[in-house]
Amino acid sequence: MNTKTQSVKHQNKTFQTKGFSLVEILVVIAIIGILAGISGIALMKWLPEANLKRAARTIVSMCQDARVEAIKRNQRINFNCDNVTNTCVVSFTNGTALRQFDLSTIGSGVHLSNSLNTTFSSRGRALNAGTIPIANNAASTLSITVRTSGSIITN
Repeated sequence: MNTKTQSVKHQNKTFQTKGFSLVEILVVIAIIGILAGISGIALMKWLPEANLKRAARTIVSMCQDARVEAIKRNQRINFNCDNVTNTCVVSFTNGTALRQFDLSTIGSGVHLSNSLNTTFSSRGRALNAGTIPIANNAASTLSITVRTSGSIITN
């Protein structure tokens, strides 16, 4: 009998995996979680300070609006910040409000520490000078000073 030996040739095939392994995905999720935790802590520290600055910018803007309206209309315009109601109002001398801002809507416990009532003359001068202190829950404070010249300074 003739026996022929047949050789079986194996082709070396390299199998390529497509996609990610479970371990790789878990490592990426862990890294994302750590970064999110760190950024969340930083955001929680930054947010009260940003809200305080936002309130100060709005109040300064309202003071400037009251001054400009007084000059433009050639009449007295009132600017009142009340720490009891935690609001600032720009109004005509008859009480009609032009603009109102409630600090309670900002969040982070932003509140007025003191009240200020002043009137801007038709020449843009403030009849009563004073300072409006603003504070938040993080014990940060800013002060807005209205001078008799009509200029407004933030400290």
